[in-house]
Amino acid sequence: MGLISLDFFNRSTTGKNANRRARAAGRIPAVIYGTHRETANIELDQKGFVKILKGITGSGAIFQIHQDGEIGEDDPIALLKEVQSNPVNDEILHVDLMEIPRGVPVTVAVSLVVVGSNNAVKTGEGSVAQSLTEVELSCRPSQLPDFIEVDITDLELNDKIFVRDLKTEVGEFVTDPETLVLNIKPPVILVEEEPEEGEEGVEGEEGAEGESAEGDSGDSTEKSGE
Repeated sequence: MGLISLDFFNRSTTGKNANRRARAAGRIPAVIYGTHRETANIELDQKGFVKILKGITGSGAIFQIHQDGEIGEDDPIALLKEVQSNPVNDEILHVDLMEIPRGVPVTVAVSLVVVGSNNAVKTGEGSVAQSLTEVELSCRPSQLPDFIEVDITDLELNDKIFVRDLKTEVGEFVTDPETLVLNIKPPVILVEEEPEEGEEGVEGEEGAEGESAEGDSGDSTEKSGE
């Protein structure tokens, strides 16, 4: 995921009517707040933010935000905290950003990407069963990786990878190290079900009843002849 560049614009008016006008003009009302700053009312470009949002992987996103599109060395870094949307048409109504002090580690979910050519998978003897698609990583915002690779090249059938087996060049994993990431599982073999004993017994009883009925009929005839 890494740091995402995001432009913002100052907002001087607030309230429902002001927010409606902003959305009508193609802007999204937003706020940015933090421990070392006062809450500021801002606006985001609607088309640009929606495009960024679609490209975000993982459950968190960290932005390097630029006022009025002008990039500076001291531009703040902010974590996406909340996106409020209209439940009917999915229109974004409001965005909350939290500023992160520089040099302070943050915990963010980072996507896991499976890489490598596995022989068992290639030959059809097994398949990849992925249990975890992202992992929580604690690191400085400027060091945040786009994703973390999970190499399956050397795995054999039934081998497993846990969080403890993952590698990262920055920060440390917050997710439980014993959490299963993926395993190479054998193919599922379908076996035809055999008839249950009860079903055979019913057929046998029906046959016996039929034979008994025929036997009784024969006895009756003989007795009648007598």
